[in-house]
Amino acid sequence: MISALLSGYVQQKFSGPWFGGLSGVVYALMGYVWLRGERDPQSGIYLQRGLIIFALLWIVAGWLDWFGMSMANGAHIAGLIVGLAMAFVDTLNARKRT
Repeated sequence: MISALLSGYVQQKFSGPWFGGLSGVVYALMGYVWLRGERDPQSGIYLQRGLIIFALLWIVAGWLDWFGMSMANGAHIAGLIVGLAMAFVDTLNARKRT
């Protein structure tokens, strides 16, 4: 819910209210799973590095308009940041408990 609201808010600031989709949530999930797996391998949660590299390249491609189509760049970046922040906080708390 947090990633949907924040990524939608950021995208609205970039492009106005006429957009749709939940790709910011997808990027939040990818960011969370990737960082959680990197910081806490015993959790069993992981994302292959190749997939996160592809996702980052896709953000760059969208930002530079390589394909000539509209992308929700603000939502993608905001979602990724939210996911990374949540994973960082979760792994920080997990490390304190052990």
